[in-house]
Amino acid sequence: MAFTLSTGTAVAVAKTYGSAVNMTAITNAVEAVATLAAGHGVVVGDYLELTSGWGRLNGRIVRAKTVVTNDVTLEGINTVSTTLYPAGTGTGTIRRITAWDSVNQIKELSLSGGDQQFADITTLDDVVAKQIPTIRNAQALSIQAFDDPTLAYYNTVVAYAEQSTQAAVRLSFPNGSKIVANGYWSVKKVPEVARNEALVTTLDMSIVSEPTRYAT
Repeated sequence: MAFTLSTGTAVAVAKTYGSAVNMTAITNAVEAVATLAAGHGVVVGDYLELTSGWGRLNGRIVRAKTVVTNDVTLEGINTVSTTLYPAGTGTGTIRRITAWDSVNQIKELSLSGGDQQFADITTLDDVVAKQIPTIRNAQALSIQAFDDPTLAYYNTVVAYAEQSTQAAVRLSFPNGSKIVANGYWSVKKVPEVARNEALVTTLDMSIVSEPTRYAT
């Protein structure tokens, strides 16, 4: 059993991406192996944005675990189930995240949503209600930061918001674990003004695909 304080949590937003590279094949495996076009440039530890014919993988941010020529192991991405991941239909593209901007001066950070929804399947002769899981609620990230539009991340996020472009976020916790996710950003350009308080601005991110969690 271990406990991790939130103090020291670092947040970064993807600043730049490499060009899209074709993913010509992907395996059904405990950790999926993607075959990329030659000249992909991926190295171990790179974070990648995926597009895929597999809906559960489309839009996800993942990390390259091993690279053998054009075969890249996607760390922690289990695609064994051919029901969820039909064989031969998961191809698409990848984009390398080539640089990150740190989100500085964070006051508060919260993650919401992701709650499981259920469908009622109680029959007339049941004496106890029954439910089965369906989908999860939409997930969102909200960041309150002390206002400073001169910081590098600010213009990066504003550009994503104005263009309605998806961009990745990376949360790095003091115990070394990380969460990466992809989504649409918005920025509250007019900061909150309170008497005798520092100005605060709000960044919101609507997460569009399953976040990925890494222990280190």
